Amino acid sequence: MIRENAQSAFFKSHADQQKLANSLDEGFDITFGAPHGDKYFWIAEPKEHMNQRFGLQQEVLILYSPQNKSDARILTAIEQISRSPDFKHRIDKVLFLLIHNGDQNDTNTLTESDSDRVIINLTPHEILDPHRGSFFLRSKISTRFGKIDLFGMSSPIGNDQYFFGRDTLVQDIIQNCTVKNQSAGLFGLRKTGKTSVLQAILRRLEAQGILCDYIDCQSPGIHAARWWQALQNIVERLNSKLSERHKRSAKLNLDYNQANCGTRFSSDISIILKQNPGTIVLLLDEIEWITPLLSGRLGKHWDEDFIPFWQTIRAAHQELSGRLTFAVAGVNPAAVESPSFQGMPNPIFQLAQPRYLAPFSTEDVRKMLRFFGRYSGVSFDESAINYLTTQFGGHPFLIRLAASEIWRRNYKNDPQMLTKLHKENFSSLISEINDRIHQPIKDILLSLVWWYPEEYQLLQMIASGEAEFVKDYLQYEPQSLVRFANYGLLRPGSSDFAIDNVRHFLRVEGEKYKNEISPFSRSEVSPELLPEVPDLEALGKLFEKRCDLEISLRRAIILYLGIHNKWNEINISKDISRALKRRTDRPEPDALFVGRNAKDVMQDLYTLDLKNIVIENWKVMGALFDGNRQRFEMNMDTINVARRHDGHTKPVKTGEMEDFMNSYEWLMRHLEKVP
Repeated sequence: MIRENAQSAFFKSHADQQKLANSLDEGFDITFGAPHGDKYFWIAEPKEHMNQRFGLQQEVLILYSPQNKSDARILTAIEQISRSPDFKHRIDKVLFLLIHNGDQNDTNTLTESDSDRVIINLTPHEILDPHRGSFFLRSKISTRFGKIDLFGMSSPIGNDQYFFGRDTLVQDIIQNCTVKNQSAGLFGLRKTGKTSVLQAILRRLEAQGILCDYIDCQSPGIHAARWWQALQNIVERLNSKLSERHKRSAKLNLDYNQANCGTRFSSDISIILKQNPGTIVLLLDEIEWITPLLSGRLGKHWDEDFIPFWQTIRAAHQELSGRLTFAVAGVNPAAVESPSFQGMPNPIFQLAQPRYLAPFSTEDVRKMLRFFGRYSGVSFDESAINYLTTQFGGHPFLIRLAASEIWRRNYKNDPQMLTKLHKENFSSLISEINDRIHQPIKDILLSLVWWYPEEYQLLQMIASGEAEFVKDYLQYEPQSLVRFANYGLLRPGSSDFAIDNVRHFLRVEGEKYKNEISPFSRSEVSPELLPEVPDLEALGKLFEKRCDLEISLRRAIILYLGIHNKWNEINISKDISRALKRRTDRPEPDALFVGRNAKDVMQDLYTLDLKNIVIENWKVMGALFDGNRQRFEMNMDTINVARRHDGHTKPVKTGEMEDFMNSYEWLMRHLEKVP
């Protein structure tokens, strides 16, 4: 239903849209309508049953695109409207509806590429269909969410809508860096959310017009550079941001060397500040990679370069009255806690007060699970929330992975009702959950193997129950327990593990894991370079589906070329051979057919060969794929890339598997027409 004010202000003069908007009455009341370039958008208030099923606390943005072409302008329009000051606090940040006349396959491919939003694609025809059913919209939305594992996201959180439990910390660091003109340190183990916090700080500072840059010290542009080169890199990045985001430019000195960098850096920062008055904030992640005695052989020069690097930044901070500040983040806080390095005073000792990422409280866990759950079709009983908080020590990533495992096994795609999850749902599948989080546990402990080998050994002893030795050791190193508590590994004031899976891993596999990693200790190799253990079930599924597709495609090629050539074996072979590329193992493709018929040769061909045969014979086979050559090529390329995963046991990421399944299903829908 269209509300009266929206009807009189907009829809009265847009009769075609009025009919479409009224047809959304199953789930929404339309409260606003307006043009946006060559498109239109409406604001819709969810009805009560939509709130109950999907937890929609705000209105929903609906984009109406009367054009037939599906291109990036659709995503740009959604981005611009949702960020507009008039609507950004009014509309839901996750769910969006798109009404569009374009090819649905192309539109799905486009909207599914937006990882920040869930966009439901609708056509005017299906909306206006009188036989669509009373649960049409709810089914569309629940089906789309059923294909997305919101709990299983493993990358750093890049949007505020998915960011939980750290808002106070983010605001404190922002206040420190911009109002108090002080710097900050942020520390925690891997997979605890440090980078997500820095990205949240970056987003909010940029929204305030403050010049800020996120710097990964593991990047060769920093880690492999000498100190003056790294500082020039930072200044060039700031100037680039000044130009891109603030449309201003600064004429800098640059061309730094060891002799002039100290003065030129401060001068260039001053020039940039004249173009964008306020504060400049540097966010330096993975700080170990430029910390003395930690950076390893690949960054050995930082044993000497650390001091002049930070002396230069500190001098600029003081000369500019605190208008250049920084936040450093990592695992080991030695960069800000050590008073000296190799007999030289540490320039940033006590300059950046270290903070540790605390585990989530029960309230934080409750908010996070209920947010993801309401979209994902599940709700969490209080017993489940308390169980997950206790079982995984408030570690947000492990909690989400456990919830992901249960969601995948319990999601019912019910357009009306949420599936209620209790403690028993989790405790009954604890073995499956443990398998799911086994690799993340290794990733978390990798930090200790690398940066704290002695403490890692102490944890092994605690896990093995060697109480007397641990007690004696802690008399001399009492800070070890405090550090473990800060990292969320042990409960504060005790030697009890906060996460039982960590205790079990250390007791059973801890020594073997240390021996596997120890050749690369002290950051000689990046964690990202170590081989990840693949999900064999996912690889098996990928292999099975790819085989199904190749068999169907081989059959289709033989059938279509056979009919086209009146089953003349020579001509069929020529049509196939013409498409095959020369390779070292087949310098003359024609030779494949000597003494063999075409159907036997087809068994030896790879996915890429099959794609090339269809493209080369598109006039004959194009109709099978609705004449959509671009779509066919794109999907075949996705299938061919996936072949490298099962062929080399390369781990399959969630997004890659989703892309593979989308391409597989599109191709198989067309190949099913083949007798």
